[in-house]
Amino acid sequence: MSDHEDVASTDLESLIGPGAFGYFAGGAGAELTLRDNVEAWSRIALHPRVLVDVSERDLGTTLLGRHRPHPVVVAPMAYQRHAHDVGERGTAAAAAATDSLFVLSSQTTTSPADVADVLGESDRWFQLYVFRDRAISHDLVAQARESGYEALVITVDFPVAGWRERDRRTGFRVEHPIALNPSGPPLTTEQLFAMHDPSLTWDDIGEFADAAGMPVVLKGVLRPDDAERAVDAGAAGIVVSNHGGRQLDTTLAGIDALPPVVDAVGGTVDLLVDGGVTRGWDVAKALALGADAVMVGRHVLWGLARGGAEGAEAVLRQLLAELDSTLALLGCPRAVDLDASYVGRR
Repeated sequence: MSDHEDVASTDLESLIGPGAFGYFAGGAGAELTLRDNVEAWSRIALHPRVLVDVSERDLGTTLLGRHRPHPVVVAPMAYQRHAHDVGERGTAAAAAATDSLFVLSSQTTTSPADVADVLGESDRWFQLYVFRDRAISHDLVAQARESGYEALVITVDFPVAGWRERDRRTGFRVEHPIALNPSGPPLTTEQLFAMHDPSLTWDDIGEFADAAGMPVVLKGVLRPDDAERAVDAGAAGIVVSNHGGRQLDTTLAGIDALPPVVDAVGGTVDLLVDGGVTRGWDVAKALALGADAVMVGRHVLWGLARGGAEGAEAVLRQLLAELDSTLALLGCPRAVDLDASYVGRR
């Protein structure tokens, strides 16, 4: 079931309210990219091999030099307490229960330290927006480092906020304290978005990498020439992403932008892709096209909204079970062995 089918068939809007629902479900402009993020996966066909011994399967992958049990990463998502009272603690618990790498948003409604407590020894990265007041961003990086986050994911496709018509209609407000303003009054999204630094350039990436003292992953790259610059800037990883269709409408879907990026820098840095990943066979397609892992966002959030940590965990467990089944049916028992021979275009 796709993101949009899932949303349409449930009462999520009444469950979490029209403002929060519109914020989480919506995209930029006419939401063409939002829809295409889901539809793009259906344009890729799978080419299974037969009579292969698939009695044992291995979903493992390697990211930033460390073996990971599987390639599903929980994407950074802001303001999760608007989806469920447990907020980021719930998605963190779901990630820990499924051995999923968890990425915490810098616009979290739970402190990085509290989320780290839930994660325990589980893998975690920290996503960063760079704000006009660089001291705020550096303070968030320091909090992440002190709480054991192993990598910094800098979002690079948000110099200004996208044109989000749903948010304008609903008037969504952030009602919970957030890590960058833990004791201040609730802020409107307009106030938060105005904090983002539109002057951020490639020259700044090294500064944050040095301050973080940890590997840097750049999230929001769609062009192969930008991917090459990311490598030159010292990035350890790249997330091929259009920000869930929330920034600039009519951009390429992440999975369509992935192959040229793979051709440009594949093998030199770790590559992840996001946008519309809802089924295990989507994950297999991404790996076959050259990704090392995928990020999953809204689908996990809908599980959180319905059932807290247990709901988010159920979504991740189904996704992993589907990936395992897909490997068997593709005749490829190891996820890392998926390549372009297993896919084609419809």
